[in-house]
Amino acid sequence: MTTANVKAERKAKDTVFTDLFRIPRYHTELVNILAPGINAKPEDITLTTLNYVLTVRPYNDFGALVKNRLIFCSESQSTWSLNIVFRLFLYAATTYQEYVDKRRDIDLYSTTTQKLPTLNCSVIYCGKEKNLPEYINLNKEFWHNKSPLDLKVKVLREAGTGNVVKEYIRFCHVYDEQAKLYGYSRTAIEKTISICSKENVLKDYLEERKKEVHDIMFTLFDQYEVMERHIEYEKRIAREEGEEKGRSEGISDMVKKLLSCNTPIDYIIKASGWSKDQILSLQ
Repeated sequence: MTTANVKAERKAKDTVFTDLFRIPRYHTELVNILAPGINAKPEDITLTTLNYVLTVRPYNDFGALVKNRLIFCSESQSTWSLNIVFRLFLYAATTYQEYVDKRRDIDLYSTTTQKLPTLNCSVIYCGKEKNLPEYINLNKEFWHNKSPLDLKVKVLREAGTGNVVKEYIRFCHVYDEQAKLYGYSRTAIEKTISICSKENVLKDYLEERKKEVHDIMFTLFDQYEVMERHIEYEKRIAREEGEEKGRSEGISDMVKKLLSCNTPIDYIIKASGWSKDQILSLQ
């Protein structure tokens, strides 16, 4: 397969997020946005990002230990789901466990109260939904304020220029717009990079790492086509067996897999024949 035939990876924003915030310059800026007043320098930051510990699919998550504070950030792409606050809760619990396991000076079975890092959680929302709260709370959303457990998460959703978070969100918006115009193709990627450079959106990152960004956003393995073939296979098997239950379960499984790949809802509706509400109920 030639480069000209290679299609853009449908999870492009995932890998750009990971690559961008792995760079000290950008994750230092991110930390200072997520925790105003912390005045972090690159040498203050120890990355604690988990590598798919909690899920079988890759998420765009960022974790760091900075001046005795654990700072977490998770990205929510085109579809908003309050489940993200519970995911951050699990993420925090796992990180705290790893932190304690690695520290010889911490004994949770001691009678002395141990000193642990404080917690700061945020979510970067890159979709177009407008009426989102500034904060979301685990207790309120999941247990209607009836649980002693809680976690407060700040929602960042403003696109534009001036800081790396606003610019990343704008990058995602531009990419989505270009993908609608040109499909998931080389053209969509090149247009995205060109537009963002002109708007001064992640300009230095895109210009300094243009080749890497292209490599990240291209793939020889077209995930959507594989999913489509698998959906059709499940439908065919269900028809041959003549079992409506089997067909329904097969489609349900495929919808879950498409959601796990951050597939646009419109695409899943077309591929599965399900309604938007049916699809969202599986998140």
